[in-house]
Amino acid sequence: MGKRDLKLETSFSSSRGALPYIAIAGALVALAGIVVVMTTDVAARLLPMDPRYVNVLVPTVADGSPPLSLQTLTQKSDNKSLTVEGSVLNRTDSTISGLLAVVQVKDRYTLPGEIAQVPIEPAELESQVKGKFRATIMVGEKGLSGYDIQFKLPNDGPFVPHKDDHPLELTPQIKPTK
Repeated sequence: MGKRDLKLETSFSSSRGALPYIAIAGALVALAGIVVVMTTDVAARLLPMDPRYVNVLVPTVADGSPPLSLQTLTQKSDNKSLTVEGSVLNRTDSTISGLLAVVQVKDRYTLPGEIAQVPIEPAELESQVKGKFRATIMVGEKGLSGYDIQFKLPNDGPFVPHKDDHPLELTPQIKPTK
């Protein structure tokens, strides 16, 4: 090598053993492991991601009935948007924090469309207290045939079952599907 040639010194520069080859092989095995975990269902089998684990977070009622009761539900619709308002009762003996109302519209072919997640007010829903929600969703070009309403816990928590106790309108504009 000449005086002006670039030479990098690394920890393997003077090594003549198998250590560099073992390190390269280990890196390749780790990379292959990452690819396998990301492209197959290996992680689902290794980690306990069963819905039963998440459902432990759902509040319960002593008699086994749904923990929430949908008390009122009204909707207004035009060609551009859907507004859904209502109230829900906490039937449990504990406070539910951060409860969300999830409204999903269905287009004229009953295919799922836009989703709105809105908080229930008050954020700390005490036992036997009603909370209110209001969601406005843009309908779009495909029209509107109905909507689903569900309630869930925050931070990608599970859905909380509810009992539908709201009075039905005589001439509803849109019928909720759930």
